[in-house]
Amino acid sequence: MNSNVNSSKIYPVYILKRVAVEIYRQCQRAIPNETLGRLLGYRCEWEGKNYIKIVDWVSGDLESGVTFAYFTSKGIQECETFLDERYGQIPNRPVEIGLFHSHPFRAEPHFSSVDHETFLTFPYDAEGNAFILIDPHIYFFKVFVVSSHPKKQKFLQQVPWIAYSS
Repeated sequence: MNSNVNSSKIYPVYILKRVAVEIYRQCQRAIPNETLGRLLGYRCEWEGKNYIKIVDWVSGDLESGVTFAYFTSKGIQECETFLDERYGQIPNRPVEIGLFHSHPFRAEPHFSSVDHETFLTFPYDAEGNAFILIDPHIYFFKVFVVSSHPKKQKFLQQVPWIAYSS
């Protein structure tokens, strides 16, 4: 059994408390612009239930404004360099399992049509991937996972999550 999992309930998403604080601060620093970054972690299973553990994050150079954010070519390379420098070839290296994104609009954040298109397209559309949407002005932190209907149509489902300490 994973020591970070409460056996009475399995949440779909576990976020290392340090990571939750750091990505929230990243979103605050970007105000008034949007920002984004990659979420790193593990796909896990306990008692037949799947969940993910987010253990780290990375971001890089972005093109951003008050209503958009995306990685530049330099930013993509910075993310890859960070991963190689931090984790190298270690066994059980965390993998990219989603993205975080800010909507600093002083209102409950909702995905835009561009967000939906991005998050539901390869390589981000793997079932169970997490997407965190944050409004740093009003302390809103929403977590979604990629789910699918019986007919295999994928969608973003808001889910309960929990912060944990290592």
